[in-house]
Amino acid sequence: MEYYQTENGFAYGKPPVARIVTRKLGNDKLTIDHTYVSTQLRGQGIARMLVMLVVEQAQKEGRLIVPLCSYAARVLAENPELSALVTTL
Repeated sequence: MEYYQTENGFAYGKPPVARIVTRKLGNDKLTIDHTYVSTQLRGQGIARMLVMLVVEQAQKEGRLIVPLCSYAARVLAENPELSALVTTL
C-alpha cells in the first residue's frame, strides 16, 4: 500500500484505509481537521506519517498548520522542531 495526496489531504491504501483531512485557509494556513486509521492498522505509525506528509506540504507551500485534530496536535507538540509551523485560528 502507498500514501497519496487527495483533494483534501492524504490517504493510505486503495480504497483508503487511512486518511488525513486538511483545508487551506487563505494563503498562509492549512488546517488538519481529522485523522483516521482503520482499526486493523492502528499502532503502525500510519497516522504519524500522514501528519508528516501535511508538514511537508505546509513547508513547500509556506503555510502554517492549525491542528484542529487532537491526534495531529499531539504529534506536532511532541516534535518541538516543528513548533514554528504551528499556529491557531
